[in-house]
Amino acid sequence: MHGLLSYGAYLPHWRLERSAITEVMGSGGGRGTRSVANFDEDTTSMGVEAARAALAPVGGGGLDGARVDDLIFATAEPAYHEKTNATAIWAALRLGPDTGALDATGAVRSGAGSLRLALRSPEATLVVASGIR
Repeated sequence: MHGLLSYGAYLPHWRLERSAITEVMGSGGGRGTRSVANFDEDTTSMGVEAARAALAPVGGGGLDGARVDDLIFATAEPAYHEKTNATAIWAALRLGPDTGALDATGAVRSGAGSLRLALRSPEATLVVASGIR
């Protein structure tokens, strides 16, 4: 199995008026809004929501969670530094007991590297890449 089979995205609901940035910083705000994470949204929880969108059967498409052989969670800003984030995502998605779960964290390019690894794998690999500002 090669190639991209499905994808999902999640953007936080909350919006920050860019004019408010200008008021505080004195410059650089621009026009419009930008999405910002709420106090309880971290890279792990937002990654779960994006993965759910990728796995959801939309119009008969999407992936079945039982078909995921490996899960790679990639982020430069892990919510947990001393325990694995990937197992929390694995549990939230209710993936199978034989599904491998590993973290690729701490580097800005961890998402690109994880995607490259997954595209070369013969296994069905779910890459969850998440970031926060």
